[in-house]
Amino acid sequence: MCKKTMKPIVIFILLSTSTFGFSQDLKLNTELNFFFDNTEFSKSSYTKDQTMAGVQLTQEIGLNFDKKHFIYSGIDAIKNLGSHHFFDDYHLLAYYKMVDKNTLLEIGSFHRHELFDDYSNLFFQDSINFYKHTVDGVFLKKGDKDQFLKLWLDWTGLQSATERESFYVGLSGHKNFGKFFFANFQSYMYHFATTRPNPLDLSVVDNLQGQFSIGFNYTDKPQNHHFSTSIGLMSGFERDRKLMDDYKTPLGIVITSKYDYKGFGTENILYYGQKRLTLYEKYGNELYWGNPFLRGGNYFQNKLYWTWIENDKIEGQLSARTHFSEGKLFFEQMLTLNIAINNDKQPKKKATFWERIFSNTETEPEQLSF
Repeated sequence: MCKKTMKPIVIFILLSTSTFGFSQDLKLNTELNFFFDNTEFSKSSYTKDQTMAGVQLTQEIGLNFDKKHFIYSGIDAIKNLGSHHFFDDYHLLAYYKMVDKNTLLEIGSFHRHELFDDYSNLFFQDSINFYKHTVDGVFLKKGDKDQFLKLWLDWTGLQSATERESFYVGLSGHKNFGKFFFANFQSYMYHFATTRPNPLDLSVVDNLQGQFSIGFNYTDKPQNHHFSTSIGLMSGFERDRKLMDDYKTPLGIVITSKYDYKGFGTENILYYGQKRLTLYEKYGNELYWGNPFLRGGNYFQNKLYWTWIENDKIEGQLSARTHFSEGKLFFEQMLTLNIAINNDKQPKKKATFWERIFSNTETEPEQLSF
């Protein structure tokens, strides 16, 4: 990173520190995330063979007023391992946050970490977590761990002469029924519009995805056993508006299972249904942030993992994955380490069973260009 780029970052941090330094309600949030993801996908027609490795740092400074209201500013930066740049990418953070017993509201430019844990890696591939750390828009969650609704907007492209307008609108929910059963859904609509002016006569494209599931969960805390499974229907609507009569509505069944014992475990996802991401050849990652293996229809993923450290501030995991697609087996190895030191939160609670099934969306690491 050049000196001209570093100067505004340093000034921003100094100004933020001096602005909030007078207050006894100063809040400091620091997060460090390391990832190393080696994929062996060279024989795949649907995704890339690559290794992604880097370290990401988020530093926020905030002011708390009226107990449940916060204003934050900060920076989110990433450095790829082996890169000769000071930072390979960075984003400024500035947002309002409101927290009470049953509400979380964030407005502005904020970190996406943990906000979308209920979405599976069929919706968001690995590179989203690795390289797209921020949300520019609004996030609202109402409810608690037993039942909740989430509504969110992420503005991903500012319309200009060279950039197409684009944004996500998402809705998800979850409800427990008694001690063992649950139902939930996840959905989003991605709107991929045109440039302005539009000399190339680009068309507006829509990508809608949704999944509804029911499941069973069992946890034996004294013995450190955890088992959960679910079955659901995944639907979609994909359309290029230039071809109004040529749209796709793919359907498929999604079956998941997870077993965990003292940090050792396995997670499995089976998709059985029609081919998805039908416009991928034309639009690629500009339109689709989901799992590229779904382009082939039927798909199975197995993950074996060891969570070698986990407490309120740090979590480290080593995992091996097997993917079955195109009649072939593909392999992947991953090491992640996440550290969070925050003084505006209570100690981190264990995730719900559904969140743990789909936490760390670690599949299909096709690096995006943001």
